[in-house]
Amino acid sequence: MALVRVYCGLASADPADRPASAGSTLTSAVVDDAGRLLHVCEIGDDPAGYAQLVALLVERSGGPSGAAIAADSDDHTVTSLLSAAGRPLAIADDDSVDDFAERFADDDSLEEMQSPPAERRAVGLARALQAGALSAVTLPAPRDLAGYKQVLSAHAALASGRHSAAVALREVLRELYPAALRAYPDPAEPVALAVLDALPEPGMLGGTIARGREVSVAADAIAAHLAADGVADEGKINDAVTALRVAIAETPRRAAVSRALTSAVAETVRQAVASVRACDAGCEALVGALDARVTTPAPASGRRAAARRGEPIAELPGSGLRALRPTEPEPVAGRRSRPEPVAGGGL
Repeated sequence: MALVRVYCGLASADPADRPASAGSTLTSAVVDDAGRLLHVCEIGDDPAGYAQLVALLVERSGGPSGAAIAADSDDHTVTSLLSAAGRPLAIADDDSVDDFAERFADDDSLEEMQSPPAERRAVGLARALQAGALSAVTLPAPRDLAGYKQVLSAHAALASGRHSAAVALREVLRELYPAALRAYPDPAEPVALAVLDALPEPGMLGGTIARGREVSVAADAIAAHLAADGVADEGKINDAVTALRVAIAETPRRAAVSRALTSAVAETVRQAVASVRACDAGCEALVGALDARVTTPAPASGRRAAARRGEPIAELPGSGLRALRPTEPEPVAGRRSRPEPVAGGGL
């Protein structure tokens, strides 16, 4: 796969639009080198969300370092981890973020124009990077995370390896088990991996029509076993097995894959599945280590977060900081109207 340069924007929900009890989430948007929107999703502002973002960027760019990132705050756990990992990062102030959301919006896309504010800000940040209005640079690592650069680098290597293993699995299935690709658009998804590990050769379900009830009982037993292992609920696994069974019935068996190769095919598919799962297990272990080290404050206690909540910066406990601008809000002309803090100063 050719490397593709992509740009990512990270935006938090506007506090005026978000209930106080809502969980801390970020909206991520990825655009390509032409500014086309590739992906939008919400991630948690925690190590698991960081891992989800890294996997997304690896998938979209084909490598761990093919993406520049812009965020609307340096107070997020995800941005702290990005800085500690040495990834190129740009931080924009609130006024600039709103400006980018308007300036780089696609007026021809009704879906984009009607999207939530956080999504529009994330897209605007990503396109600001792509257009050169922002420049991502390597920022100093937070002091409390400086010792975790090796962990983050190892995680990036595993995320890249997982992507390569998923590509290899897809190619193995294309040649040896094409029905699996018909049944599962993403064969590296956890439920698909579990089913393929249990049924690594199409002949194991190939007699469904001929033997009917016997094969159905076997499929039910597999679904019950996987559900007991905690892969997913039994209904979801039953749906996945049924999809595979139908795909096998509709896919002609290739003459090259003879009965003599059945055992080799099954072993090859199982090993390809195992390689993806091994990377997943490694990533989970590292994310667990980060999760034990990183705690997400609620609410965030950073300078920009305090300004958004309307707290005077000089009153932050133990901050030792003073306001650098007058506390009166500055009038902004020609901007999309947006609720202002009740009191306090901006940065």
